[in-house]
Amino acid sequence: MAKRKPTAPTGDAPAPASEGYTVLARRYRPQQFAEIIGQEAVSRALGNALQSNRVAHAYLFTGARGVGKTSTARILAKVLNCENPIDGEPCGVCESCVAVEQGTSFDVHEIDAASNNKGEDIRELIAKTALGTPGRTKGYILDEVHMLSKAAEATLLKTLEEPPAHVVFVLATTDPQKVSDTIRSPTPHLRFHLLARDAHTEHGRCVADDAGRGVDHARSA
Repeated sequence: MAKRKPTAPTGDAPAPASEGYTVLARRYRPQQFAEIIGQEAVSRALGNALQSNRVAHAYLFTGARGVGKTSTARILAKVLNCENPIDGEPCGVCESCVAVEQGTSFDVHEIDAASNNKGEDIRELIAKTALGTPGRTKGYILDEVHMLSKAAEATLLKTLEEPPAHVVFVLATTDPQKVSDTIRSPTPHLRFHLLARDAHTEHGRCVADDAGRGVDHARSA
């Protein structure tokens, strides 16, 4: 979600009719920390870490579905590989930033831990971290990490204890209590909160207006 009046992000403008329809979730996905609504503490913590060059090798992102965990992880990975970062934010126009926004980057990898939860799945992932890529940092986003098996958690823990210098893991989950203490304890924990109703309503109106969707604002208040 974006603080500003929604506009199509760089490299993700609404497609002409001949090229097909761009879904609203992708069209209005935030591309900078400043565009994320309701998660100021998280954005500030990551921005400060980036500006001071003190980014951790792994983070635990927790919160309900749809609060921005994966979007924030993508932005983090984008800044880490941006050719011209500005005050902890990605420039949005370099080759690396555009590739992340378009989902074609070789430096950002999203894994559904619910369907890749076996020990061999994580071992295969770890093996791939050694492969070279165009950017400075490889970002691995493991969604629903609480679904990993015990064997998979043990394999992941070994890597978190001795992480490759060029890799950053973001472990995202809606149920942090199911993540083992051995993974939670050494990993910086960033909590995402539900958006306040008024802010949610206002943003929905802005998106609807910008997208040309008719909405009765009086009835939606």
